[in-house]
Amino acid sequence: MTGDAGAAPPGRILYGGTFNPPHQRHVDVALAALRLLAGRVDGVDLVPSARPPHKPGGGILPFELRCALVEAAIREAADGGNAPGGRPPLRCNRMEGERSGPSYTWDTLTAFRAAAPGVEPYFLMGGQDYALLPTWRRGLELPALCRLVVAPRGNVADADAFRAVTRAHWPGAREAPPLPAAGPDAADPVPRMLLPGGGETLLLPLPPQAVSASEIRAAWLSGHPPAALLPREVLHLLEQHREVVTASWRENR
Repeated sequence: MTGDAGAAPPGRILYGGTFNPPHQRHVDVALAALRLLAGRVDGVDLVPSARPPHKPGGGILPFELRCALVEAAIREAADGGNAPGGRPPLRCNRMEGERSGPSYTWDTLTAFRAAAPGVEPYFLMGGQDYALLPTWRRGLELPALCRLVVAPRGNVADADAFRAVTRAHWPGAREAPPLPAAGPDAADPVPRMLLPGGGETLLLPLPPQAVSASEIRAAWLSGHPPAALLPREVLHLLEQHREVVTASWRENR
């Protein structure tokens, strides 16, 4: 046997979202985060929200179908290998489906830490949501439960905006030495901020893209689904469940 049996287990990235549907940008963001944090984590859990508190109305596919779509997306992205310990680098985590009530991120992270003591969670989110953290339930307290990883999008599309929003959320946040860039999609060091109380947040080295699930849904309903934005297996599964998909997405029109 090799390795230190007493070493702390590696961390895990939690990537929450409605995934209605999961698209190629979701996969690209998950893989970029995994490359960046390869020395800290052993993979990414994509965590579909069962009851998104910010989307109480209709228009959302059934939870199990969204989970199946996430599994289709990551199956297509898989390289056939596993992370240390045999855990898949990308996997769908159905934990939200086992809880009642709205799917608040604070509750998700609390449940994860209870189920995996000692595993450091990294919560992956889009820049648009990062800018809105003060409106989330206990949003500005999340760094007490996890480290934050931000994918460029919306109001946080570059390093300057990331630093400004971080300081607005947590006065007293200070810049830390950046992480080295990782993967073919980054050439510059990765901005990293240390937060009051010991939290950490960093910006993914990806160009911002405005891929919108709402635009994908609208295109589907118009009869022209954007195949270039959807993993092939996701599109195939949507076609297999066309009646349910169309009925669900029409609810929000």
